[in-house]
Amino acid sequence: MEISCFFPMYNEETNVKSVVCAALAVLSKSFKDFEIIIVNDGSTDRTARVVEDLNKLDGRIRLVSHEKNLGYGAALRTGFKVCKAELIFQTDGDNQYDLDELENFLPFVAKYDFIIGYRIKRRDPFYRSLEAAWYRFLLRRLFRLELKDANCAFKLFKKSIIDQLDLRSSGAIINGEIFVKARKLGYDRIKEVGVSHYPRKTGKQTGARPKVLWEALTSILRLWAQERQTAVRP
Repeated sequence: MEISCFFPMYNEETNVKSVVCAALAVLSKSFKDFEIIIVNDGSTDRTARVVEDLNKLDGRIRLVSHEKNLGYGAALRTGFKVCKAELIFQTDGDNQYDLDELENFLPFVAKYDFIIGYRIKRRDPFYRSLEAAWYRFLLRRLFRLELKDANCAFKLFKKSIIDQLDLRSSGAIINGEIFVKARKLGYDRIKEVGVSHYPRKTGKQTGARPKVLWEALTSILRLWAQERQTAVRP
């Protein structure tokens, strides 16, 4: 197999080198051919410069940049678009996951459409856990999407499936949008695998800002309205 691994990042200059080095070590064990892509979502720090320096040492490390910050969902959409391999591994660049646990996902690739992680014990501030519970409730209530942890950033995708989805979300709702739209096309074989989660040591979380939360709420309601319109069309 070959694999594309990508990390959406915004102002992660203190994390990017260790994350990329960990990815190199993990992927080299299981894959002959791979690429590592950093989607730099308009960072204002040295994230892009660090990746450029890493690329000079190893050409399998690629940088794709947005000129300005477009949001988590936009970064994921860019990552999906530029990945070359059929198998796509996506996780965040904040060093809160153990990339060695990717090995636990590989036995399920042939049988399932998606293999997604759920955090066995979430190591985030309480308000982030509360936000996740609210998001999980909305996905179940509005879309009957029964996932333990849709926003867990440790997932294996297949490019042939992702390329069929008309993804539009710019925020974190894209995690739900993927599975809602894939299910409509018959891709509903999802394997959930427990993963470890660690506290963020450096960098700053941006997902709980009031603006981001408001955009997430409006996005999930917009997706719900779109799905209802599609369902009632003759």
